Amino acid sequence: MAGALWMLTSAAVATVMSVGVKFLGAEIAATQIAFLRCLVGFFLVLGLMQAGAWRAGRHAGKADPSNGGPGQSLGPLSLFRTDAPKRLLLLRGLLAAVAINCGYYSITKIPLATVTILFFTTPLFITLLAGPLLGEQVGWRRWAATLTGFLGAILALDPRPGNFEAVMIVPLISSIAFAGALLLGKRLSAQAASGTILLYTMAVTTVGSLPPALFTWVWPSASQTALLLLVSVVATLRTYADVRAYACGEASFVAPFSYLRLIFMGLAGYYIFFEVPEMQAMAGGAVIIGSSLYIAQREALRKRRLSRPTAGPSPD
Repeated sequence: MAGALWMLTSAAVATVMSVGVKFLGAEIAATQIAFLRCLVGFFLVLGLMQAGAWRAGRHAGKADPSNGGPGQSLGPLSLFRTDAPKRLLLLRGLLAAVAINCGYYSITKIPLATVTILFFTTPLFITLLAGPLLGEQVGWRRWAATLTGFLGAILALDPRPGNFEAVMIVPLISSIAFAGALLLGKRLSAQAASGTILLYTMAVTTVGSLPPALFTWVWPSASQTALLLLVSVVATLRTYADVRAYACGEASFVAPFSYLRLIFMGLAGYYIFFEVPEMQAMAGGAVIIGSSLYIAQREALRKRRLSRPTAGPSPD
């Protein structure tokens, strides 16, 4: 239940973030919103990690002054120390920058319910990329579910002449980049702490988002600045809530609660921006969600089987 509540929190704050981005996107370019979100998020993560390191060092210093006690530096640069390959950390940050910039642009141009449906293709791309990036074996059941999910994406895109808009491809690019970032994070987690990976990611996304932001820069008003800060804080909270959700419960149980975001987004789009979801997009979303849930269940079953001492072949 704790995992479910954290995922519910994630869905709620993600909706607040998207509504804020859509409001800001009417007067500020998505690239500038993305940069400022990354910049504020970086300092939030850095401050929290610095405070945690200081408390840990102070605590350890009571028993051993040479282990984080007085006289040992616990400056911000020490938080970046890791044995993980820097090129992979850099690549993950660049993928995250692409995901955030494309995602924010999509939110400003596409109805909230529709763009959320297309963002839900991320688990499908994770299955598609798990082999090349992690060397994972994907069985025929998950491949079948993935193919079904992509058919749902095609249904949601509605590629018939006169109905399809090129901007609908942008959220798919965001999903591909996000899937790659998640898989690289999984690979790096064996060599670096999750906080260190997140800190590198936020640093690289901030630097990577700056050049496109400069081309469209406008100085925000006081109200826009307050909304930008809110977007940045809730976006960081959403990341934390996602991590806590999967730490508290099995993915197969927690994942379904993430799809409450579609309901929240649809209601926000309807009541705030007067957007009416298209039935074909909703039908495609149902197929995508069903496929993603099946993939989550198969993955959970595979992990349970592999964790047994006498584990046999993968159920996939």
